[in-house]
Amino acid sequence: MAVQTLGRHSPPARRAVAKAAASGSASPAPATAPASATSATREQILAAAAKLFAQQGYATTTLRQIADAAGIKAGSVYYHFEGKDDIAACVLDGGIAAMTAAVHQRLAALPPAAGQRQRLVAAIEGHLLGMLQHSDFTAAHIRIYRYVSDAARARHHGVRSAYTRLWDELLTAAAAAGALRADVPVPLIRQYLVGALNWPVDWYDPRRGSVAQLAAQISALVFDGIGIGPRRSGGSIGNPGSAADLRKGPRP
Repeated sequence: MAVQTLGRHSPPARRAVAKAAASGSASPAPATAPASATSATREQILAAAAKLFAQQGYATTTLRQIADAAGIKAGSVYYHFEGKDDIAACVLDGGIAAMTAAVHQRLAALPPAAGQRQRLVAAIEGHLLGMLQHSDFTAAHIRIYRYVSDAARARHHGVRSAYTRLWDELLTAAAAAGALRADVPVPLIRQYLVGALNWPVDWYDPRRGSVAQLAAQISALVFDGIGIGPRRSGGSIGNPGSAADLRKGPRP
């Protein structure tokens, strides 16, 4: 899984370039491993860190544990990252990036005439696919976000905010089209929905149904609720009622 890298050089290379610039000498050409090998090792470190963060949290995971799990020496981690905060920020980015890409992919696959409900169902499926196919990164994101340093959260803020905006735009368009209740603020709907979508990473079992089936079930709960009382007008899965109908309540 590709994750965002920060800067053109590894930490030691950046320090060498900075030292040369400060002394007024030409920037040295630091001896580095081939780019492909460096990138592969970096991905090994991030995959190992994501698994450990997901399993045991942020505070109890050490750089030595990450290095051991990645099959490298502990000191070699610093060739690729500045420390645990740097690794954590990249793992957080990786978790959100996987879901963002999957949501965009599902939306792009829809026909041009797809309605707002179809778009939300596609986004729900994309979120679940991205999360469950890269479960270590997404589980790590859910588990460690509130525990990492302020600096790591600040580094990750742009990626996280972009995903929040994506959902806000989808939900705002759905509410404007009458596919969602207009009397509930979009941020509240987003927090409720995305929060609920995050937890299958802990309990989803593919033997009990596909991700598409899970997405369809969650979508039905979102649009049609869990009650079995009198139906709202047009409350079937294929034809949700308007916001005005929902405000009036169920008809006899």
